[in-house]
Amino acid sequence: MKKIKLKRKQKRKRILLWIKLFFILGLFSFSFCLSLRYFAENLDQSNFVRILLENSSSYIEKQNSPHFFTKFIRFVTNLDMKNPVTFLPNHYHSEITIPSSDEDKDLDSIPSSNYVKDPYDNNLQDNPLVYLYNTHQSEEYSASNLESYNVKPTVMMLSYILREKLNKNGIPTIVEENDVTEFLRTNNWNYASSYKVTRILMDDVYSKNPSLKYFVDLHRDSVKRSISTTTIENKTYAKILFIVGLENENYAKNLKVTETINHKIEEKYPGLSRGIYKKQGAGVNGVYNQDFSPNTILIEVGGTDNTIDEVYNTCEAISTVLTEYIKEQENEK
Repeated sequence: MKKIKLKRKQKRKRILLWIKLFFILGLFSFSFCLSLRYFAENLDQSNFVRILLENSSSYIEKQNSPHFFTKFIRFVTNLDMKNPVTFLPNHYHSEITIPSSDEDKDLDSIPSSNYVKDPYDNNLQDNPLVYLYNTHQSEEYSASNLESYNVKPTVMMLSYILREKLNKNGIPTIVEENDVTEFLRTNNWNYASSYKVTRILMDDVYSKNPSLKYFVDLHRDSVKRSISTTTIENKTYAKILFIVGLENENYAKNLKVTETINHKIEEKYPGLSRGIYKKQGAGVNGVYNQDFSPNTILIEVGGTDNTIDEVYNTCEAISTVLTEYIKEQENEK
């Protein structure tokens, strides 16, 4: 009888010990999760681009059988230890806020675009060679897997990613940050005048950076996914399309540059390019600021249904080809 009582007592002690251990573990986990949540709430949206650059394999890793601790953190805080994007604040909205004013503003007073802020502060380059800009800064990609965080990938993300890739490859590059939409609004210009705005910005940036030689306008096409997507060596890419305006009297020079780059793309990444679309006539711009320089290039990257992962893969391909082309051109000189 005494042995039975002793066993029951020992069993109760073990149960109490396990309860205490679970309580301590739970308290620690909860405190840790609160700390993570506090960290996440104080992240800036620019971190999303850094996450893409620093986690190049994929910004979302699929989990077939996550551990209990990972599940617990995700349950309590909505943060996924294997999914960096969940550390972004979920109150973000990409819509731009434009002050109501009918007054014309100087170029210096136009604010930076709020579609995507520069992920790397003060990332200025001495004697830059490449100028990346987006005539249509608000063009968005698919927000698949990102809806709950209100993250809307745009072509400006593409510009920042490409800048970092080119800089890393030894090609000093800058991105236009002035707000095209605000410029249109303050001057009472319609959307079709976007190229007029970017021409002003090009003149301004070149006056400040005469070392610039290559001007790349990055867009997103509106074609369906079956047209805008390809797979190369088990990797999915957003396809690209080059645009050359035939209403520029010196378009032949732009066309030659574009053909050379397109040929390199086709050699290294067969199927990635949809080719070169030559545009002129009613209803189109026809020049696309390509009269500014023979090295002004317009690239449509992907379509509305492409994910940022696919765009990122294409960005790597573009950076590789542009680096090769620019280094060849600079070595010749």
